[in-house]
Amino acid sequence: MRNNFSYKRLLLYLLIIGILFLYLFPLLWQLSTSLKEGEEVFSGYNLIPKKLTWSNYEIAWSQFNVRKYLTNTIFVSGIIMLGTLICCSMAGYAFGQLQFPGRDFLFFFYLGTMMVPQAVTLIPSYYIILRLNLANTFSGLILPFFFGSAFGTFLLRQFYMTLSKDLFEAATIDGAGYFQIWWKIMFPLSKPAVATLGVMTLVSQWNSLLWPLVITQSPALKVLAVGLSDFRLFRNIQWNSLMAAVIISILPMLIILFSAQKFFVKGIQFSGMNR
Repeated sequence: MRNNFSYKRLLLYLLIIGILFLYLFPLLWQLSTSLKEGEEVFSGYNLIPKKLTWSNYEIAWSQFNVRKYLTNTIFVSGIIMLGTLICCSMAGYAFGQLQFPGRDFLFFFYLGTMMVPQAVTLIPSYYIILRLNLANTFSGLILPFFFGSAFGTFLLRQFYMTLSKDLFEAATIDGAGYFQIWWKIMFPLSKPAVATLGVMTLVSQWNSLLWPLVITQSPALKVLAVGLSDFRLFRNIQWNSLMAAVIISILPMLIILFSAQKFFVKGIQFSGMNR
């Protein structure tokens, strides 16, 4: 029985390793290409470069303006994440802990906006930004996403609903107002769910292409996704430098995802998503 059990476990591990390799192969190929010289990129299918070269990263960082794109992406994504966390946390607290007329109707109506594709709201959003004279500005990039999303509100509402009503009642008896209860009690207790929403928002905005492509024309305002897409405009694409730029763009997200993994799991576990 032990040999049979070990054999099955070995097959399971081999299957997992095979699936993991297939999933990570594009990333490994990107890393390999970013370290190759131009002549070696299409010379074979070897993952290990014959000669390691780091000049591709220098070219991507300086000549292809990846440094500017990265700075813009960090600024835009950071501001949007901050606004999303504050607005969604306050809205989730209101929908999850407070009692007011039409609460459930408003929540489910707001939740229904998740069913509307982004392409449907693209033109109205662009028209509003255009009328506000915010096109081709950082404000135009940030404003439509600053006030959070229905999913973020739903995630935090589910978490706040798991908290005891006694906390809210005790704070009310002590004379605390709604804002004080949220800021001093509810928000600190929701760190796992807030961290989860923060990571999701950051990854989503980091990879955002459609809206920045529509709303910005100036090279000084371009984010990473738009900047990397501009590589196609070059007559002779330097694939090794392009892969170096891609590696630079995904490295911060990998670090954040690994660092916030524990908070991410806790946020999903205690937000009612597994029910």
